[in-house]
Amino acid sequence: MIEIQIAGAGAGKTYGLAKKLIDCADLNNSHKIIYAITYTNSARKKISSTILEQLGYIPTEIKIETVHSFFLNEIIYPYSQYAICEMYNNAVSFKLPDDIRWKKGKINKLKERNIIHNEEVFKKAKIIIDRTNSKHSNKAKRAKVDFILSHIESKISHVFIDESQDLDSDALRAFEILGINGIKIYMIGDPKQAIKYPKDFNDFISQCKSNNDEKYAVLEPNNKTIRIPNELLKISNLFCPRGQDQTNIAGKIGIATYLTTNESFYSSVIDGYKKLDKLIYIEKKQANYETHSDSKKIYFPLTLEDKLRNLNGYSHLDPDLFISSLIIELTDKLEKISVYHAMKYFENKYVEFDKYEYAELKQVLTNYLQISSSNYLVSSIDGVKGLESDVCLFILNESMYKYLIKDIPKSNFHNKNWKKLYVALTRSSEKIIFLIDEQLFPNIKISEIEDNLLKLNIKKHELESFHK
Repeated sequence: MIEIQIAGAGAGKTYGLAKKLIDCADLNNSHKIIYAITYTNSARKKISSTILEQLGYIPTEIKIETVHSFFLNEIIYPYSQYAICEMYNNAVSFKLPDDIRWKKGKINKLKERNIIHNEEVFKKAKIIIDRTNSKHSNKAKRAKVDFILSHIESKISHVFIDESQDLDSDALRAFEILGINGIKIYMIGDPKQAIKYPKDFNDFISQCKSNNDEKYAVLEPNNKTIRIPNELLKISNLFCPRGQDQTNIAGKIGIATYLTTNESFYSSVIDGYKKLDKLIYIEKKQANYETHSDSKKIYFPLTLEDKLRNLNGYSHLDPDLFISSLIIELTDKLEKISVYHAMKYFENKYVEFDKYEYAELKQVLTNYLQISSSNYLVSSIDGVKGLESDVCLFILNESMYKYLIKDIPKSNFHNKNWKKLYVALTRSSEKIIFLIDEQLFPNIKISEIEDNLLKLNIKKHELESFHK
């Protein structure tokens, strides 16, 4: 059975999911596991804390995992060798090279070491349990798939999936296969927030609606919101598909303001709200705004790290601590000398790089220096999805501004950027401040932007409102 619930931003999805888990555990009379699946570790912690708040403890039959951990532990690790003759016993999630040749080479190198990259997890899990896949080309191979599915069904009774719009078509298909093979699947998500895979969840919903099988059910959308106040809904509802515009049930009013770099207190507003740990975000890194705080970390290419771990003269050291110490040493060098000289120093002291290691490490170190020199380190829209704050600062760029005033072709409605904007508009529970940096608008006058924001009832931000 597959049940799908569409629910908009601020609809209390996490609280409602936790309540469903508790009710399911109360009615559970078997030894089987009840899974709660999330996309991120932060969401996983949020569901755990919500269950603890409601119940005081987490029932033993409930397991709360990320979607990657679920597929790895329940499908890939136990069954990949049996089903497709590929063994995996570890997973990694570092950024793969953009060049497709290097990317494939890196994935193959990992595979040789029985390691799977997280980018491959959804596809590999689906292949293992999809008897229609070409990997299962004969009766004996399909019988293996049937055995795997019956074994999984004997362990798991329910899977509750939060933020289902973050799943790609492979992951959705994998859960569908589990759902039509005896496991009850409940998905809750918001297609309006499907940034990573903008079409996949909508396509899956349409497919389920068109399927007359009683194993599929798409529930009426939940368009109520607790978090987003009315003044902000007036803006965000402009970007909802027909029938999914939201209403606030808490009676909140809210306010939307804008602030430009023409005001002398522009930087102090950013710095002040940053100290208060409010959400500050932009579509992507641009000009003086850097978005990837995680990429500030230096790391070694995988093959280079293997060389370093096996260096003569250092085998008596703890390998993890040794690698950490090398990263600190390299970081210190970058404060004094160039990337080129830092890498030459490292080669002379420790180990030579091959051309692929050299190119990748050079890119890592160059990115590190670029990020370290940025004026503002903020979040990306992707990074704040699922988060909320009473006050949010949204740094507009030209792209997001044009979507905001709908100065785009109709063919771009409800595409990836449209959904990014919707996410950006729905993080706040009280106030959103649109930040207008003239560096990001080389082709548009600030006065024109102000006029269009005022038409959306976005008021000019006053100095006093920040200091109060």
